[in-house]
Amino acid sequence: MKNEILSDNFDVICIGSGMGSLTVASLLSRYAGKKILVVEKHFQAGGYTHAFARKQNKFHWDVGIHYVGDMHSGGFSRLLMDKITNKKVIWNKMSEPFEKFVYPNRTFELFGNEEKFKSDLISEFPDEEESVHKYFKDLHKASALFGKSMMMKSTTPDLSAFTAQMENPEIVTLKDYLDHRFKNEDIKAILASQWGDYGLPPSKCLFATHAALVVHYFNGGFYPVGGGGKIFESVEPIIEENGGAVINTTEVVNIIIENGKAIGVKTKFLRGEKQERNYFAPIIVSCAGAYPTYMKLIPESVPISFRKSLSDFYNKEKMATSVCVYMGLSESPAKLGFKGENYWIFASNDHEENFKRRNEWLENFGEVKNLYMSFPSLKDPDAKHHTADMIAFTDYSLFKKWKDLPWKKRGEQYEEFKKKIADSVVDTIEKRFPGFKNIVEYIEVSTPLTNEHFTSHPDGAIYGLACVPERYDKTKSPWFDVTTPIEGLFLTGVDTGGSPGIAGAMMGGLATTLKILGSRDILKKILKE
Repeated sequence: MKNEILSDNFDVICIGSGMGSLTVASLLSRYAGKKILVVEKHFQAGGYTHAFARKQNKFHWDVGIHYVGDMHSGGFSRLLMDKITNKKVIWNKMSEPFEKFVYPNRTFELFGNEEKFKSDLISEFPDEEESVHKYFKDLHKASALFGKSMMMKSTTPDLSAFTAQMENPEIVTLKDYLDHRFKNEDIKAILASQWGDYGLPPSKCLFATHAALVVHYFNGGFYPVGGGGKIFESVEPIIEENGGAVINTTEVVNIIIENGKAIGVKTKFLRGEKQERNYFAPIIVSCAGAYPTYMKLIPESVPISFRKSLSDFYNKEKMATSVCVYMGLSESPAKLGFKGENYWIFASNDHEENFKRRNEWLENFGEVKNLYMSFPSLKDPDAKHHTADMIAFTDYSLFKKWKDLPWKKRGEQYEEFKKKIADSVVDTIEKRFPGFKNIVEYIEVSTPLTNEHFTSHPDGAIYGLACVPERYDKTKSPWFDVTTPIEGLFLTGVDTGGSPGIAGAMMGGLATTLKILGSRDILKKILKE
């Protein structure tokens, strides 16, 4: 990675170094010989794929990759990832069960086997057997519609295509579907347990988004050996082979547009004298997200017909954000019975209520009611020291008063707030798993302000804009398209991929690549080899 770039001119400039940009940059470099410049605001490239270390490099964590599906041999995500990374990333299958859904009255174990998933549900809820079979058929139908549209059209299907699949066209959200199909409240809760992977409760999430996620994990969860940082490490040499480069600690101030065409980016180096510099290319790809791109990076003098409606959508459908507690452990958590599986721990089987009460624990610092728990070191055979990370959803508003203070210098009150968060999380885990507190050697808290500082995502939202039904209504939400009203400017990443996460961003990157080239040759090569 270098910041001294002699040339100002490239074939393509990618704004941000997240999975969407890495996909575009790698594929265009490998298959089209393009000279790519990737511009990253963070001092460490990789977006949510990057990793960090603490205590003299003793403990390592990923900031965004906790597990990825469809990475089994023959999975399309695996085929695509191998092309992007030139097979330099090894994927380790998580232990089974790879997830546990913990409720006050039961724990459901999820295995990476569709038939076992189905039979385990039927075993616990025999009266729902017919509905379970129908549910799995509907999962495949909705997920296939996503995949087919992304492959053939490089865009997500319109909302009308999803509703047309349903027995009742009024079935739109996950809650609509579960209430229509099932009677038992416990099975409804279990089926919706992974809502944290897209950040919305069942009443707000499109059923098809949920379906794509569930199918994504039918073959279990996988973790990159050596951590998520291996993805960027494998892609950077591919970019450099064609004269391209990745620069970090450099913020794109705005996209340069002349006569209705994007021709470059104005940047500011964020250290020292904060020097400004322009870079030029006939193609600009923004992985910054739809909202930051249209509302901040495109100058106000450039007319965008849907700016007002995008702003209204964003303000109406606020995404929940999260706090993440990173822990370095003095001993292996395996001594407490953990094997590397993920835990989704809920206060009740009512996810609407769980979502509504997501801020209560931060207001009184009591037990954390809804918590995701993961052990990266047990997933990674290369890990030399043990780690854990815990995630809880919350609202940006609780942190807003520190918004304008600089990173690492937000004051004693903010640090005390973070300490209380850490203490509450540790105490919550200790109640369920006695002895855990004794093995916590190091602890650090990341807040929505951290996310916002490094990614520029408004309110520190980790999943981009909300996956609500309106997002897929092309007449109302044109800003999710790969193409933009500006010639030469394309979007990529999770806002174009149809679903959040690494796989969604990667699919967004593939869609952007295919649009830029106007050809499906890359896709053919991926499928053939």
